[in-house]
Amino acid sequence: MNYQEAKELHDLVFSFIGMFHEKISYRFRRYHEGIPWMKKNHIKIINLLYQHKHLTSTEIGKKLDIEKGSLTSLIDQLEDKGLVIRCNDAKDRRKFLISLSAKGREEVEKILDYHIREINEFFQEVNPDEMKEFVFELRHVVDFMKKM
Repeated sequence: MNYQEAKELHDLVFSFIGMFHEKISYRFRRYHEGIPWMKKNHIKIINLLYQHKHLTSTEIGKKLDIEKGSLTSLIDQLEDKGLVIRCNDAKDRRKFLISLSAKGREEVEKILDYHIREINEFFQEVNPDEMKEFVFELRHVVDFMKKM
């Protein structure tokens, strides 16, 4: 990849991130406005844990770009509310595995239902063929990034 291609990739990624937050992410925050203690990083953490059986705090921090000190406080708050569980890692006693509790899984399912309804509303005017192409391409991007 040459400099110009790398610059274009950089611009596309940051453009997508900005548009995602502007057009979609802000819609999701409406759900947790009614839950004063829950911040957007709480939502990100429990959604990530919903996709994985368990993760270490280091893995969560890397995946969500959250500093260790902030992450510890966020996980403590989620644990206090009964949404996540910390367990010792059988492979390494110095580490803790973090997973969703049953209550946490229920909460994520409510959040996902809300998110899906918001996404459906946002994209309802999009041409169905363009929507299929968008989903196909986004799936391709995700699959490509998993290989990296």
